[in-house]
Amino acid sequence: MKKDEIELLGQAIGNYVAKSTKTIWVDKKTMQIATMMIDAYGDTVYVWVEEDGDHCRVSDGGRILFKLDPNEEDHELNETAEEIAVGSGYEFDEDHFEIYVDVDQQNLAQAVMKLAQLQVAISYLG
Repeated sequence: MKKDEIELLGQAIGNYVAKSTKTIWVDKKTMQIATMMIDAYGDTVYVWVEEDGDHCRVSDGGRILFKLDPNEEDHELNETAEEIAVGSGYEFDEDHFEIYVDVDQQNLAQAVMKLAQLQVAISYLG
């Protein structure tokens, strides 16, 4: 492929991702993003973004681990998921089993897509 063909392919990929990603405002500060990612159960992966001043919290809302272990009985699963999340640069709320990261606006899109990918990976633990 020539350089201009590679650039066009990159643009086409970006356009596909943009068309395949749906965002709705839940309230004045919170967005729910239906990503193009599909988890191990065949479900769409969602990411929540809450604006807070000059940064945003990007979160799974605790949903991926709730889906895998709704009664919070599998301690090994939760510990493994925490290790994967922290090792990927995310925070883990042990009380709510939520995976999150605080980022500035400049890094928001990357954080959303990486968290969606992380949720897909964790979904295969179940």
